[in-house]
Amino acid sequence: MTGGNAPRRKGHTAERELAAWLRRNGYPEARRFLAGDGRQPGDVDGIPGVCLEVKNAARVQLGPWLAQVDAEARSGSVPFVVVRLPRITDPGEWALVTRVRQLPGLLP
Repeated sequence: MTGGNAPRRKGHTAERELAAWLRRNGYPEARRFLAGDGRQPGDVDGIPGVCLEVKNAARVQLGPWLAQVDAEARSGSVPFVVVRLPRITDPGEWALVTRVRQLPGLLP
């Protein structure tokens, strides 16, 4: 595994783990999005109204990550960044981040 491929492989693994967790927990259509053209609507799709960008990095960079998911989110979908936390293997325990401006559309 070369240095350039290691971070990408870590990210792909986290995407697969999250998609599998979502399928086991009520979202049977969840899957890792495989467009490969850099214009995909997030990393994991199959959840209507949601855009998920998955990050598995040693250094948290919320600003750039939120900008990325904002750019990828389709109109009407809520953009979220899913952050795999160090040493936490259960995707249900990872962090979910969005902008405060999304709050009025999420809560009753």
